[in-house]
Amino acid sequence: ANTTSRPDKFIGIHFFNPPQLMKLVEVIPGEKTAQEITELTQEYVKSVNKQAVLCRKDVPGFIINRLFIPMVHEACFVKDRTGATLEEIDSAVKFKLGFPMGIFELADFTGMDVIHKATVEMHLRDKKVINPHPLVEKMFDEKKLGQKSGEGYYK
Repeated sequence: ANTTSRPDKFIGIHFFNPPQLMKLVEVIPGEKTAQEITELTQEYVKSVNKQAVLCRKDVPGFIINRLFIPMVHEACFVKDRTGATLEEIDSAVKFKLGFPMGIFELADFTGMDVIHKATVEMHLRDKKVINPHPLVEKMFDEKKLGQKSGEGYYK
């Protein structure tokens, strides 16, 4: 927004992949975004049959990735520390917490390249965000990116 001549008209919208299936859209106004632009954007999101969630502060990762990215790394640490399998962790998340997908399933769906890049970028901007777990680094380096490469946590 600061690089434009109209920061009051600048706003971010974050559709989730694949957008034809995912309903949620994060709406991220800047510090100088006019309220009418925020409202117009939320109306637009609703008009394309999506659910808007307002991210009231522009933080690295917005809302969802601020939650999801650390969960991926923590799931790896749980696997390391407890000896639980990928399937056990994903089952616990799905059947106890009620998530539609397990953390490792969703990571494979999202892609290790996306998770790795998001983690690095979030950490650069906010040191409270965890660095990538060594397994995430290894999978990224080996191009085991998940569904897009045919292998990630799962094959």
